Order: sequence, then structure tokens, then C-alpha cells
Amino acid sequence: MKINCRAASLLTILCLFMFSAPALAAPESIGSFSVVTGTVTIRHAKTHAWIPAKAQMPVYYGDTVRSGIDGTGEIVFNDDSLLKINPNSKLAINTIISPVEKKNSVLLFFGRIWSKVSRKAFKRRSYEVQTPTAVCGVRGTDFTTAAYEDGTMLVQVESGQVQVDNEASDTILSANQGTRVAFTTQAIETQTEFQPHWEREETSGRQNLFADGEKYGGHVHRQIQQRRDHLRQLVDRAAHLAEQKADYLAAAQRAQEQGDDLAYEENLAQAKRLNEEIKTLNKQIAYLGRRLECHFGLFAHYGDLAQDPVLSPHFKGKDFILDQLDDVESIYAEFNAMIEEG
Repeated sequence: MKINCRAASLLTILCLFMFSAPALAAPESIGSFSVVTGTVTIRHAKTHAWIPAKAQMPVYYGDTVRSGIDGTGEIVFNDDSLLKINPNSKLAINTIISPVEKKNSVLLFFGRIWSKVSRKAFKRRSYEVQTPTAVCGVRGTDFTTAAYEDGTMLVQVESGQVQVDNEASDTILSANQGTRVAFTTQAIETQTEFQPHWEREETSGRQNLFADGEKYGGHVHRQIQQRRDHLRQLVDRAAHLAEQKADYLAAAQRAQEQGDDLAYEENLAQAKRLNEEIKTLNKQIAYLGRRLECHFGLFAHYGDLAQDPVLSPHFKGKDFILDQLDDVESIYAEFNAMIEEG
């Protein structure tokens, strides 16, 4: 019997999804710098060189940006969203996006940024800011996010709404509201008329870290290990399902060749079911990867501070940080391999 065209098309789509390339780095730019002042550098994905950022310079998936003590920059995304980068900040853009996601995900390792989300991005719910402490899912337009060296995260909403989620609790902030979230926060509290003193908070974060580097470094290191283990489980599960899906697709292909409509439809239905589960896992892997990337970025910064000849004498707990660097770098290499596979 003749296989219907709709089912045959579905088989083709499933095969294409199975062998699609990872969406870790797209060739087209996702935006560009509109303004750069002072020292701002950028490192493109899968490169090691830092180069000076300039106005009109394009920004791509996976780029990392850092600003010096006098550096500020503005990035305009293709969907008209705007990102302003304050001094002493480091962030990455869209480092890990699954093939089924379309969003601008900004990973703020430390520092402060201001985001203005366009109507296009708002309608698609396609903009988020992640820090080592929590995630800001945008439901509104203008907001400031700060991530300091002791894990303190501040969010201030000027207009619209922003959902803040640290995996222990979440809250939705509206205009003129804000919140302060620490590594150990269990219940996120909303504060009205939230007006933080940003520079003072930044200084306090440095003082806290330098007073007990083992405390803060230990927390980040544990998060890295736990998320690595969870990521392993998800990647293994996705690989197992992909093998099962391949078997069903092969069986469907054989049934198609033999003209067995019933067996064809049954195997195709099973492949489609597994495909949906793989897509869900793909999103989970990408989300967990972004969380891990935030912790890697912060711990690498701790390592830089611990090795700085001027700052390290004042850094209590720097020896702990240095002792863990090799382990973190090893996990990071494993992490990159898992993300490529996942």
C-alpha cells in the first residue's frame, strides 16, 4: 500500500532534527556595539584573543565582553533590544542555546548591566539575564541587573515585569520594585521603591569575598560539581533516547519500503514521541549549561584575583581558590564536550 505524503514528510523532518548541527554558534551577528567608551574588550566564540570593542562592531553567538574600570558599552540586538554595560563587568551572550530555542540569553558573571527589552523580544519571551545566583526572565522592558563578587545579585525594575528565580524560590517584580538575592537565599523578597547604592554594593561584595574566599569559592565550586553531575545524567538520557529514535526511524523506513502502513505509522509515532522528549531534554541541557557557564565565569574571576600580585596579599582563602582551579578547568573541558554531544 502507498504511504501517505504527510507521514513521509514527518519521517524526513524527524531525520533532519536528529542530525541537525548544534546551535552553539550561528554565523550571522545577533547585534552590534552602538557606543563604546574607555576600555571594553571582546572575545569571539571559540577564540582566545581579546580585542578592543568599537562602535559598529558586530556581536555574535557565544561572544564574551568585559569592561575595565573606565569602560562602558552599549549593544543593540537585531530585535532592537538594548544592553548597556557598566564598568568592571564581564558577560557572555547566547553561549548555549538549544536548537529549539530562540532567545538572547545574557550571562552576567560579575558587574552591572541595564537592559531595555524590545516589543519583539517581549512578545516572544526571548530575553533573559542569568547570573551565578539567579535568573531574570523578562516580562517587561527596562531593568538593571548587578552580580557582585560575593554572589549578591540586585535587580531593579524601571518598567514592566521581571521574574527572578534562584531555583529555591521565585518572584515577579513590577515597576519601581527590586530585590537582593544571595547564594544562600531561600525565599526571594520583593522590595518597593528599591534604590540600591550600586558602587557601595560593589565595594561590599569585594570586601566580603576577600574576607573569606573559601566560603564563596567553596559554594561556587560545589555548584559546579553538582550541576556537572546533573548535566551528565541529562546528556546520557538524551543519547539513549536518540539511539532508540534512530531504531524506530530505521524500522519505519523498512516498513515504508515493504508497504506496511500499520508498522510504518506505529514506528513513526514512537519516533515522534521520543523526539518531543529529546527536545525537552535539549532545552534542559541548554539551561543547565548556561547556569554552569555562569559559575565557571565567576570562579575563573576568583582565580584571576587570587593570582593578581597586587590584590592577592589581601585575599583570604586565595590558596583554596588556587587549589581548586585545576579541578574546575578539568570540569570545564568535560562540560564543553558534553554540551557538544548534548
